[in-house]
Amino acid sequence: MNRLMAQKIFVDERSTKILMAALYRPRTALEIRRITGIPVAKLFSRLKLLERRGLVKKVSTTYALDGREMPLYQSQLFDAFVFMDNGKLKVTFRLEKCSQKD
Repeated sequence: MNRLMAQKIFVDERSTKILMAALYRPRTALEIRRITGIPVAKLFSRLKLLERRGLVKKVSTTYALDGREMPLYQSQLFDAFVFMDNGKLKVTFRLEKCSQKD
């Protein structure tokens, strides 16, 4: 059986804020913007990047009062370990959804 794999990646402050905002429950981009204070254009470009890397996933859709469809984003992080290595700050993340084979 394959064990859950930990991935070491570099995540900047904006990405970290987004991942933490959507960690415990799915949120719309506007909710994430309100929580993090990240400008909308930068937020959407970062969400696309995080989605391509498998760190954020569109899990559902909700609708605004005016009828617009709004995707709900969920962080795929399960665990994070922050440590110092030779004077450099490093972070290891474990993703929530990892495939397992028997």
